[in-house]
Amino acid sequence: MSGFDYDYLVIGGGSGGIASAKRAASYGKKVGVIEKDRLGGTCVNVGCVPKKVMWSAATIADALKHDSHHYGFSGGEDAVKTLDWPKLKAARDAYVKRLNGIYGNGFVKAGVDDIRGEATFVDSNTLEVKGEDGSTTTLTAERILVATGGRPHIPAGEGVVENVISSD
Repeated sequence: MSGFDYDYLVIGGGSGGIASAKRAASYGKKVGVIEKDRLGGTCVNVGCVPKKVMWSAATIADALKHDSHHYGFSGGEDAVKTLDWPKLKAARDAYVKRLNGIYGNGFVKAGVDDIRGEATFVDSNTLEVKGEDGSTTTLTAERILVATGGRPHIPAGEGVVENVISSD
């Protein structure tokens, strides 16, 4: 690592960026991950994980409503009348926050620097990172990985838009 701040910098703290950073650190490299939001990416923060928490709650409600009477419970409509929506949302958010913390602790154990901010390339080995407080820091690395995820591209064409589902 001659003359660089890091051997390897990763822009993006989603599943791909996290895995790559931890692997590089396991080889003894000095590694940092730059993330402007919560660790874990789309799946953990707004996609798969929160969706599965909500799906689990719906499955429990369905079982109470339709199946609980088979096991001696008085279910039916009364069993699911009193959903506390704010409590369910708080439980979902707490679960996601716990996972964010697990990723952060994993960085500490692996020796990966957790750098908060938004990165912009200055040149092929230099990034300017604008921090959450508005300050800027210049960081250099021998290697830089862009792991910021992607956005769906819906091609033009007859019938395409009607048959495409996007999370955006």
